[in-house]
Amino acid sequence: MVGKVTPDDMISASLIPVLLGQSPYQTPNDLLRTFIDRDEGVEPEPWAGNEATHWGNVLEPVILQQAAERLDLSNVLIDYDRAIFHPTINLAASLDGSGEGAGKIKTDVSRGIYCIGADVIDISGPGVLESKATRARPEDVPPPQRGPLQLQAQMMCTGWTWGCVATLYQGLELRLFVYQSDDIVQRRISEAIDDFEMRRKNHDWYPPLTSEDANTAWSRANEDAPPLDLDGTNVIGAVADLIAAKYDLADAKDRIDDAELAIKEVMANHDVATATIGDVKYQIGWGMINRKAQPEKIVPAKPAESVRKKTLSLKEMKG
Repeated sequence: MVGKVTPDDMISASLIPVLLGQSPYQTPNDLLRTFIDRDEGVEPEPWAGNEATHWGNVLEPVILQQAAERLDLSNVLIDYDRAIFHPTINLAASLDGSGEGAGKIKTDVSRGIYCIGADVIDISGPGVLESKATRARPEDVPPPQRGPLQLQAQMMCTGWTWGCVATLYQGLELRLFVYQSDDIVQRRISEAIDDFEMRRKNHDWYPPLTSEDANTAWSRANEDAPPLDLDGTNVIGAVADLIAAKYDLADAKDRIDDAELAIKEVMANHDVATATIGDVKYQIGWGMINRKAQPEKIVPAKPAESVRKKTLSLKEMKG
């Protein structure tokens, strides 16, 4: 298994799910922030991986060899040490593997082969092999972020017309999802990359998906800017909702504290109690937390930095 070979200054095939808003872990603004920071000389915190990625790397050659055997491929290659670049757009791909097919195939569940989007797929000639290992339960179609979008981008870079996402589920079942190149998906990828590069150049953020995403997009406050008057804007209703919610939250916290105090006074040393409210019986727990002894830790030094607050503050203005 060869490590990362694509350059950091351009979109790679593995980032396409993030770019298209299909990643459960990152948003397009997270991706844009990383690239803008890099353009300004700020490198992101390195990530060393975890247990899942470790086993995915260890099992990758086995998964690819099994995929090649089931698909009857020749000229199998599983050690790509260089990136493959798209000829016209800012896109690079690293391949887990490849192989050459010799004809058409159709879904064969007994061999774990699933043709996606067509009853029969022609795998003549070279095709991309993408290895995945997941703790998810076996499925008939993988989610777009676990291989399919990455595969289409890899086919764009290679110019090949078919590819396979070989997924090992829970270490027990291998399924081979075979795809043809998809003009519609690939056009969407191309347009998204062009849009991303314009946003990267102009620092033009995507519409944020959540409050946290807005923190990513506008992570730096201009402290010299005058106060912004929101009266008469389309967010004045949101301001009213925020104020009401803050008061409701404070009231709820007080009610929770008063209720817990009353219950704890009756429970005393008991760790479990029960109560019936309406037709539902509830169990109330007030147990112990057992903490293991921990050695003294020295927190490594960190440089001074300024980060934007994650929540809005409210203060009633007098006069």
